Amino acid sequence: MARNNLYILITYAGALPFIACALMLYSGINHLNFLGPVNQAVAVYALIIISFIAGVHLGTYLFYNTKTPKSFFIISNIVAVLAWISLLFASPANASLILVGAFIYLLGVDFLLKREKFITQTYFTTRLIVTAISTVSLLFAFSFS
Repeated sequence: MARNNLYILITYAGALPFIACALMLYSGINHLNFLGPVNQAVAVYALIIISFIAGVHLGTYLFYNTKTPKSFFIISNIVAVLAWISLLFASPANASLILVGAFIYLLGVDFLLKREKFITQTYFTTRLIVTAISTVSLLFAFSFS
């Protein structure tokens, strides 16, 4: 695999914990001794990924700062903070909806970045597929809580 396409492999690998947690819950495994409840572990992982994506958006803004709308990147980081707050204070069902909403919003920012040619179609397609996998797995995980 070419070095410049390594992000594709890493992005798909990032979806594996979502899939693994959904499969564990489907199999009746609800608790892992070293991680605690599976749905809680997947929620924390989702928050980490949301924070990472918001950070990528911030980096994109800083790199292209004269060409990109500032509001997308400020809001991306606000979305990450709201996702964090949802894990602290919302019910598991509401937190899952907020996390899914955060993923969808961040994908929307990537769509706008693709439209303006700040990211490639390949990167956007990868993000679209992995976001679909992640959000479906996350909703599935929280259907067990």
